[in-house]
This record gives sequence, C-alpha cells and structure tokens, in this order.
Amino acid sequence: MTKMPDLLCLLSIVYVITMRKIFLSFPSFIFFILIFPAMKSLAATVPGDAHTQIRLKKFEQFVATQMMRDKIPGLSIGYLQGQVMWARGYGYADLENKIPATASSSYRLASVTKPMTAAAILQLVDDGKVSLEAEVQSYVPYFPRKAYPVTVRQLLGHLAGINAYVNPQLEQHFKDHKNTRESIAVFENFDLIAEPGARFRYTSYGYNLLGAIIEGASGMSYSDYMTKNIWGPSGMMATRLDDPYDLIPERVRGYQLRNQQIKHAEFIDISSRFSAGGTRSNVVDMLKFGDAINRGRIVSKAGQDMMFGSMVTNQGKFTNYSAGWLTNPVNGRFSISHDGVQPETSTYLFCFPSRQLTIAVAANLQRVDTSVFAEQLFEAVTGETWDTPLYIHDPQKRVHYDAMKTVFIEGNAYFERTQYAYSDEVKDSKILGEAFSLFNQNMKSGDLTSDAVETQLFISEAQHPAGGLQLRKVGSYMAKKLHDKHHKLSAYSNTGAIAFFHDYIALYKKDSAIAAAFRFDEAFEHQVEQLYAAWEKTSRIKFFKQDFDIQKYMNGRGTSMADSATKLDKALATLRQNMKKAYQNAAVSPDYLVDLNILVQDLIRSGNSVHALKIGKLAQELYPMSDAALALAGVLEVSAGDKDKGIASLKTAYSLNPQGEASAANLNRAAYRLREINASESGLNILQAAIELHPGDVNLYDSLGEFYAALTMNKKAVLAYQKALDINPDYQNAKSARQTIQELTMTKN
Repeated sequence: MTKMPDLLCLLSIVYVITMRKIFLSFPSFIFFILIFPAMKSLAATVPGDAHTQIRLKKFEQFVATQMMRDKIPGLSIGYLQGQVMWARGYGYADLENKIPATASSSYRLASVTKPMTAAAILQLVDDGKVSLEAEVQSYVPYFPRKAYPVTVRQLLGHLAGINAYVNPQLEQHFKDHKNTRESIAVFENFDLIAEPGARFRYTSYGYNLLGAIIEGASGMSYSDYMTKNIWGPSGMMATRLDDPYDLIPERVRGYQLRNQQIKHAEFIDISSRFSAGGTRSNVVDMLKFGDAINRGRIVSKAGQDMMFGSMVTNQGKFTNYSAGWLTNPVNGRFSISHDGVQPETSTYLFCFPSRQLTIAVAANLQRVDTSVFAEQLFEAVTGETWDTPLYIHDPQKRVHYDAMKTVFIEGNAYFERTQYAYSDEVKDSKILGEAFSLFNQNMKSGDLTSDAVETQLFISEAQHPAGGLQLRKVGSYMAKKLHDKHHKLSAYSNTGAIAFFHDYIALYKKDSAIAAAFRFDEAFEHQVEQLYAAWEKTSRIKFFKQDFDIQKYMNGRGTSMADSATKLDKALATLRQNMKKAYQNAAVSPDYLVDLNILVQDLIRSGNSVHALKIGKLAQELYPMSDAALALAGVLEVSAGDKDKGIASLKTAYSLNPQGEASAANLNRAAYRLREINASESGLNILQAAIELHPGDVNLYDSLGEFYAALTMNKKAVLAYQKALDINPDYQNAKSARQTIQELTMTKN
C-alpha cells in the first residue's frame, strides 16, 4: 500500500486556509435583492441561531476533511431557506493558477439541467403550447416514428423506451459543437428498447428530445426560451448553455483523477447534451431554481404536482422519478433531488418543498459523490439526522422493521407533502381498515423463512399503486393522528420508525376515538415495545464522526512515525472495545457501517491495511447478519491474502442479499474503489474472488482485463478480455475489448 502523495497532503492544508465567503457581481446582487427583498446578507454573517452557527463551523471542518479524502480541487455549496441564504466556496476553481472557488464559481451542471428542462415543458403545458399526451412528432417532425408512439409525458419520466448511449466511446466524447438538429441525429435512428410506459430507462437522449420540443413549440431556441422564461424570472443571472469558446465569468477548470493524481479533465464539447446536461451555472443560481420550484413560481400547481410525485409504469410500479426529479423520500421527509456527473464536474440539487429548503453543491472533479456534502449541510442547518440506520439482531424482527421503516418513510413523507392522510378514516374507512388488516396479517410471527419471504414481497408490492399503496395509507394516517395530537413529526427523523410506531400505539391506547380497525395486533404491539426499549437504551450511546477520524493520529509536526502508530493503535483499540461493549449482541443498535467503511478507506490510504482488516472484523462482529458488514470483511480478507476466508464471507453475504454488497456489480465497484486509493493489487484480488463467486458475469472479466492491462500484465489482460467476449460477444464494451486485445498483442510484456 502506498501513502498519500505529498502534493495531496499540501492540498489538504491549502483547502483549510482558502475557504472563501460568497461575493456577487453588482448587477446580479441587485437583481437578487429584487427577487428576495428581505433576505439576509450573503457576505459576512452566518445565518441561524447559535446552535446552527456551531454546526456550520463543524460542517466546514467536515468539508476540508472530505475534500482531502476525495482529492477534490474545488467545491461550492450552499442552502436557501425562507429568506436566508448561506453559500461558500472551498479549495480552488483553478488549481494551477490558485484561483479560489467561491459561491459564484461557474460549474457545468450536467444532469441538474434536466429539472430545468422539465420545468420549461410544464410551463409550455400551462400555456397550452404543449400537450403531455401528444407525440414527439407534433413538435419535432423530423424525429423518425418508432414502433410505438412516444409522448411528451413519457419523455419527462424516462418511460419512452428511448435508449441511452449505444457506443459510449463515441457518444460520450464528442469534440465538435452540435446544434439541436445534430444532437438529435446522434440517436434518432436507435430502436426503442421497450414499449413506452413499460420500463424506466434513464437517458439524456430523451431529454434532448424535450429540448427540441421546447424549440418546436415556442419558436425560440432552447437557450433563449430558458433565459426568458425559466432562468431570468428565477433570478438565475449566471445560468447559460456551456460553450467552450465563450468567455464565461468565473468558469472553473474541470479535473479528473488518473492513477490517483489530479489531472485536467478530457476536453469534451457538451453541446450534444444541450437540454439534458449542457448548462453551466453556480450554486447560488441552483438555489434560486430550487426555491422557484418549491414555491411554484414558474409552473402551475398542476405542474408542481407532476414534479413532486413519481411516475408509474404500465404495470403500476413507481419509478421514483417524476417530471425531471428523483422523488425518493429521505428518512420520512418529502424531498426531490437530482444529481449530475460528466467530464469536469459533479453536482447535486436537493429540494425539501414543505420546508422551503434547498441545498446545492458543485465540484470541479468528475465522478465524485457530492451527496455527502449536501447531507452534512442538511444536518447542520436543521439539527436533524439525515438518516437513522440501525441493526436488528433477530432476523424476524429485522424483516418486520423493514416494513415499519417503509410505512414511516412513505407515510410521513406523504403527510409532510400534503398535510392529509392518503385515506380518510370517515370517507375511506373500509379501504383504510383493509390496509391495516393487510399489514397485521404480514406482521404475524410464524415460520421464519416463509414469513420473511412473504413479508418482503408484501413490502415490495404494497408501496406501489399496483399493490394498493397500502403502506402509504397506514403511515400517512399514523402521521396525521400524531400530528393532530401535537407530536412534532420532524423529530422522528432522529428517533426513527420504531419511535413513530411506539408513539402511535401509545396514542390509540389513550384515545378511544381511533377505531380498532386502525390498530395493530397485540403480538405486533409487544414486538414494537421490545424494539423500542432496546433502541432507547442503545441510541443513547453515541459515536461521532471524530471517533472514526484517523487524521489526528497520523504523523504531525514534531511527532515521530512510531508515536503516531502507537496513538493509532490505542485509538482503534479503544474504539473497538467501546463499540463492542455498547452494541455487540444488542437487540437493536445504531448501524455505523458507513463510518466504519470510511475509516477502512482512510486506513488503507495511509498504508495501515492491518488496522483496516481489524475494523472490517469489528463490523462483522457488530453486525453478523448484515450482508454489507460481511462483504466488507470479505473484501478486506481477500485483500490481505486470506482468499478462502474472504470468499466464504462473501458467499454468506450473497446468500443474505443477492442484490447487496456481494453482488457482481458491487464487488466490481469495490475493486475500483480500492484502485482509486492506490490499492490496485488489492482491487485485482477482489475481482478474482468476485469471478469465483460470479463466474458468468461478463463485466467482471472486462474489469479484470482493464486491471491487468493497467499493471502491464498484458497476456493475462488479453485472456480476461477474451473470456468476456466468449461469454457475450456483443456485450456493451465488446468493441473496445477487441481493440484493446489487438493493441496488447502487439505490445511486448
């Protein structure tokens, strides 16, 4: 294992000392004040009460640490709530010339463009210029007709059957500037991959078609329409189509990681994705856009409802994508969001409409997870936990808890959005009673294996329209009753689903007005009480992010390597001892797997792979029935050379959850994560183990070939690529694999 390069150590110091406060150009600032006349100053003051200010300071410390961890050159982030905006830049917009990132630094937005395009379409629907049920050809006559008609509504929800990239090596690397007609020509002759409405398929090409529809329906260019009708009215003075030849104020440089070194991103002209991912802006404008959506400023109530609710397939299944937004609730909160990743950039926009809260983040490093920054800022602003993951030792209770959690998340989020229950106890008494009855039937104890399968199927089906939305009915009714009795629903973000159920049960035991049909079985009530008592005990014992931070134990000024190693040994031993004492064999305990995983990665980066393995084993001891914990331990065991033990752990993890962390796709990602932190040989070992577990997975062999080639093991690389082609001669990367084989066979090992 190699240690962090000296350059990155230096950058970590630079990141801390170059945090800059927001500044706006004079015209933009004046326009902003006109839109939000009572908004507080964006410059020097930190908004909120004293507790919020303290949390924001801790958040800034987190940003510095996480940027160093992810090797992000520059990042801008902020939030807007009510009349308060807070936005900052960290690190460098231009690393070579030491130009600081600020809140007004201009980043490529990538797919955060899509919600803006969707808003424009819905605005045209409001104006009567576009019909959601009209075919594409009504507005884009040059687009060829397909085997089935494709409608505007289907395009908005990625349900139109439009394919994504067929030849990524070509389609994701255009260097020439394309107009709308040329952008559509790239994919216009692709066949549909499914009958429209049958299958969700995320695709930028569908949103390019929406951009062409905007032009056809409005008679204006996409850029002109957006400037006049979306960006301008929202106060987004810095938002525009990206153009590599234009002079764009405060444009950031884009970067990528190659062999763990920061390099300039590949030059790509992004105009071919104009209305799907071709814009450039800053976080202040992103916040203004989110606020305009939250408040319904640029579309009607009907259009806003379309953006707030998931679309549905022909089979009655939610896609968790609306008209331009991801609609997954966040720990019982109503939320819409969208991320963006493309060369030069990574972005994220979160909106919490019921709270009038928007969070935006942008980084000038491609393929980095920016959601972690948004999550931490949310916690700083609200004082609420983003998520409350927990581990339940008993398998039966764990399955039942999954149902409880889904009821809480779906029901509470729905009530937060609408302020009413999905089914009324008077008008829909029978329907609501049936929902509670079905829930009770699926919570009955019995044979563990058969009950678990049946309950999991119920959870999976009952949250969709085809399954009657039974969980939403139960949860939103519970939320309404608790709200009516003055329970603060936002508090359940910290206490979770168990407390949500416990308080509802306690409520109806005191309130005879809640009919028996809307109550739970006594056996289930008893199970909730057991879980609540255990959770009350263990949730009081808290560990914090600093408990998992090894940076303070690494070599510091005046500290020898031996002293640092001793401190690290003691710190990790204490952490291990305290966590085992607090949680091992507890009926319910907080799940710190994410933090332990980050700690493992930090240890590997710093060359402490032995300690990393110990932490992996700690995770396995604390969470013995968690596929994620077992997979983490398995990956580390394989990396340490204990292949047999590692594969055994991975097999157990896979048996617990075939779609979990030991799946072929996730093990493939684990290998790449190891390579990203200078552990290519360990990543190679993971791929070899994954192939033993999943011998027919073509992508694993393709990745194995790439790893071998990177290590100049050309003969083995050729064999791996050839095996991938033998399994499937037409797999997605087949053309590139054949070309690589040809190149490698011409190169001496």
